[in-house]
Amino acid sequence: MGTRKFGPIAMWLACATPAFAEAPQQDKDVWITIGTDALPTVRASFKAQGVALSAPLREKKGVAALRIRESQIDKLAGVIHDKLHRCAGFIAHDSEEKALAEVENASAPQQSLAALISYTLNNAPSVNAMMAGVQELNIRNTINSLSTNWTSRRYNQQSGKDAATWLKDQWTTIANGRSDVSVEFFTHASTTSPQPSVIATITGTTLPNEVVVIGGHLDSINGSGSSYAAPGADDDASGVASLTEAFRVAIANGYKPARTVKFMAYAAEEIGLKGSADIAAWHLNNKVNVVGVLQLDMTNYKGSSYDFGMVTDNTNAAQNTFVTNLISTYQPGLSYTNIACGYGCSDHASWHAKGFPTSMPFEATMSTDNPNIHTARDTLTEMGGTANNSVKFAKLAVSFMGELAKGATTGNTPPPTGEDPGGGGTVNTATYDATLKAPKCAAAGTGCDSGTLLNGRGGVGPEVNRPNTINASCTDGISGSYHSDESNDRLKVTTTDGTNLAAGKQVKVEATVWAYSTTADTLDLYYSASASSPSWKLIGSYKPSSTGATTISATYTLPTGSLQAIRANFRYQGSMASTCSTGAYDDHDDLIFTVQ
Repeated sequence: MGTRKFGPIAMWLACATPAFAEAPQQDKDVWITIGTDALPTVRASFKAQGVALSAPLREKKGVAALRIRESQIDKLAGVIHDKLHRCAGFIAHDSEEKALAEVENASAPQQSLAALISYTLNNAPSVNAMMAGVQELNIRNTINSLSTNWTSRRYNQQSGKDAATWLKDQWTTIANGRSDVSVEFFTHASTTSPQPSVIATITGTTLPNEVVVIGGHLDSINGSGSSYAAPGADDDASGVASLTEAFRVAIANGYKPARTVKFMAYAAEEIGLKGSADIAAWHLNNKVNVVGVLQLDMTNYKGSSYDFGMVTDNTNAAQNTFVTNLISTYQPGLSYTNIACGYGCSDHASWHAKGFPTSMPFEATMSTDNPNIHTARDTLTEMGGTANNSVKFAKLAVSFMGELAKGATTGNTPPPTGEDPGGGGTVNTATYDATLKAPKCAAAGTGCDSGTLLNGRGGVGPEVNRPNTINASCTDGISGSYHSDESNDRLKVTTTDGTNLAAGKQVKVEATVWAYSTTADTLDLYYSASASSPSWKLIGSYKPSSTGATTISATYTLPTGSLQAIRANFRYQGSMASTCSTGAYDDHDDLIFTVQ
C-alpha cells in the first residue's frame, strides 16, 4: 500500500535478507507532493538525521510540492510510517511541472466524467451465483505464486517484469478464449516503470462505454533497499489475488456485464503510485467514462476486530455508502469502520485526483495494520498460511462488480442498470440532505433506503451526520457502546406491489436495529406527510424478536404529499410511545423520500 510501511532502519536490516546485487544508481532529483500536515514531523526527523529538507516549491490547501533526492525516498516513507502511523503519504512525479500541477488539481479536484449512477442493489441472483464460487484455495495459490516465484516484484527489476508476464498468462487462461474478454499489458514509459501494468477487460453488453474498475498493485518493495527480499504476500499479492478470483468466478459463471469491467494490476505503486497515475490519466485524456473504482491493497491480514476499514479520505462518499451497503446486504455478518488513510495512500488516489469515484476497503485500521509489510517477513506463512481473510474482499469485489456493472450470469436475467437517476423501478439509496439534516431520496422509485448513513447512535458507532433527525430536532443518547447497546442502524421504505412510491400505495417499513433486550427495548415507528414541516403519526410500537441485529417491519398507506418522512424512535424502557424519547440509550432517525 503506497510507500508507507517502512519500519526503523535497524528492524529492516534484522528482517531483510539480501537477494541479489543492487545496481548502482545515480542519485537524482525527484519531485513529490505530500500532505502539508506531515511536513513538520518529516522536517524535524530529517534534521535529527542531519538532512535538511528543502522548502516547498508550492503549497496550497493541504498539499505541498517538494524536490528531494531519490535516495531520500525510503527515508521519507519511513518517517511518515514510524512517526505519523500513516499509510503512504506522498506521490512521485517525473517533473517539477507535474508536481506543481498536482498541487493545483488536489486543491480543486476535477468533476467526475462518470454518468449519474443510481446505486441500486437489484442483481442478487447473479451476485450470489458468483460469490458462491469464490474459493480460498485459488486466492491462496495466487498469493503463494506471486510471493515465492520471485525474490521481489520491484518495478525496475527483471523479476517485476516477469511477474507481470506470469499474471497476464494466468488471466489469459482464465479468459478461456471469450471474444468479449481481452488481457493486455499497459506499457509505461521506461523512466516511469519498466514493469508493465496488466489489464483484463470484459466488454459491456449494453453500456460498453461506461467502465467499472477493480484494481490492486503488482509490485513489491523492501524498505532496506532493492537488494533485499520483498515477497509482498500481503502487500499486495493478496489484493491482486482477490481481484483475480473475482475475475475467475465471473468467467466461470458466464457473467456478461452491462457496463465494461476492467481488472487492473498496477505497476510501480510502491514508489509513488506511478503506474495507476499513468492509467488514470489515460482514461481522463481519452474521456473514458469510468463510473466507479474499487482498490484492493492488502486484504489477507486480520489486524482489527472490524472486517473492513473503509477509507473516507480521497474517496467518493456516495460510492462508499454503496460499498458498505454491499457489505451489509451480501455479507451481513461482517463489520466495518471508517478510517483515514492519508494523502497519496494507494492507487485509488490516482483516480480520485482525476475526478473519478473511488473506494478502498482495507484489511485493518491504520494503527492495526500488518507489521511485516515492506520486509522479508511479508509472507503467507506469517499470515497463518491461508487466504481466509482475503475471501471476504474477493466477495466484496464480486458484489461491487455485479451491482455496479449489472448484467447477468448464465441462466439469470439482467436487472435494470439504474443509469437513470430518476430511479423509476428501483429502490433508491438515500444521501444526506444538508438542509433538512437527514437522509433523503430525491427521486421517486419503488422505495428509499438509508443504507449505512444511520449505522450507530450519536457518538456511539460510525453514524455520520448525527443525529439524522429533521432539522436536528431530536438528539440521541450517548451511553453504552456500539453494537452492545441499542442503535437504529438502517431504515427502508418500499411499496408492497413493486410500483413507485405514490399517494394511496401501501408501503413496508423495515427498521434494522441492534437490540440489547427483547423486553426492555421498543421501536416506535412514525410517518409524516410532510418532511419540511413534520406532523408525526404513529404506525405502531414493536418489540425486537431477538437481541443483536434484527429487522422490524410494519406497513402503512402513504398519504398525499410530495416529500414525506418516517421516523424510528428506538428506546430503552419507558411505557409510552414517543417521537423523541430522552433516554441515555435511545436512538432516533428519520428517512425522507419523494412520492409521486
